[in-house]
Amino acid sequence: MTETKKTSVKVSNDELMEKHTQMVQFVKNTISGIETDLKRIKIILNKLSKFDPKDSASLNDKELDETIGTTDLKAYKEDDVQIVEWKFDWYFMVWVDQKKYPVPLNYSSKTKLVPGDILKLKILDNWQFVYKLINPVERKHVRAILSMTDENKFTAVTDDGKTYFLNQAAVTFFKGKPWDELFILINEKDEWGFAAIEAVIKK
Repeated sequence: MTETKKTSVKVSNDELMEKHTQMVQFVKNTISGIETDLKRIKIILNKLSKFDPKDSASLNDKELDETIGTTDLKAYKEDDVQIVEWKFDWYFMVWVDQKKYPVPLNYSSKTKLVPGDILKLKILDNWQFVYKLINPVERKHVRAILSMTDENKFTAVTDDGKTYFLNQAAVTFFKGKPWDELFILINEKDEWGFAAIEAVIKK
C-alpha cells in the first residue's frame, strides 16, 4: 500500500493573532447588536402590554416609532437604478425586514457614520454598490483617549471613563497610537457603545 503524506500549511503567529482578533471583534459586535435588539424588544413588549384596541394611540407614539426605527425606509428606482434606504447600526445596514448587511469599513470611516444614520444604497447594473448618507442622526462631540484592548483592538475612553468601540479602519487612517487624544462623534441618545473618529491629536 502506498502511504499518502499529509502536508501542513505553516501559519505564522501574526496571522493566527490577526484571525483571533477578527473573531473576537466579530463576537463583540454581534453581542452589542443583540443587546441593542433586546432593548428594543423590551420597549415594544411594554407597549404591547398596554395595548387597548379601543385606543388608536396605544400603539402610535413617538417612542415606539423610534424603537422600530426602520418603518419609513424605502426601496425605489431612480433613473432606472435600484435604490434602497437603510438604517446604520454601526457595522450593518438594517432594512424594514430587519435583515442586516455589512457596510464597508472604509466608507463608514470616511463618512464618519454613527448608529442611527440613514443611508441610500444605489445598486448599479454591474452590481457595483454606491453608498450615500442622506439623513444623519443628531450627534454629540466627545473628547476621549485612544486605548487598546487585550485583543489589540482600539477603543475610545472618555474623561468620565466610558468606553466606545471604534472603526479600526478609521484608527489606521488617522495613524492613531495608544494615548493619542481623540475627538469622537456618538449618537446623541448614546444608545450604542460605538463612536466615529472626528480627529486624532498626537500625544
